[in-house]
Amino acid sequence: MTRGDILLRLMQWPQALASYDAALALAPDFAEAWNNRGVALKNMARLEASLESHERALAIRQYYAEAWTNRGVVLRQLNRPAEALASYDRALAAAPGDGSTLANRGAVLKDLGRFDEALDSYDRALAARPRSAETWNNRGNLLRDLRRFDDALASYDKAL
Repeated sequence: MTRGDILLRLMQWPQALASYDAALALAPDFAEAWNNRGVALKNMARLEASLESHERALAIRQYYAEAWTNRGVVLRQLNRPAEALASYDRALAAAPGDGSTLANRGAVLKDLGRFDEALDSYDRALAARPRSAETWNNRGNLLRDLRRFDDALASYDKAL
């Protein structure tokens, strides 16, 4: 774990960004630093700059699942759901079955109105991470929207 990673965990976004910038000045091909720099920028609401950082990481390491997932998160926040979905699919090609990516994929599929696929993605995410309260809650929200109230309540109970 690097200095920047610790600052990121402490939610000290500007300090983490400065640390990643210092690391990249010394090692410009450090894909993890570009990716984590993007996370810091996202948390500072600098979404376009965040997207650029994730894309720099991916230019260095094409099959970097975490960077593809983080790119998808930013694209969803930029209201570019189709591109976000493509990023999640690239992440899953590199790391099949990743629960976090599957949960994010479920959310963007819901945004796109592809409810059956969203539910499948949430179910696959929960198979990988059955104790994810956030995913159970999001699954419950989807089922509520589909007016499957008993199933929604069961998901909310699991979230609790």
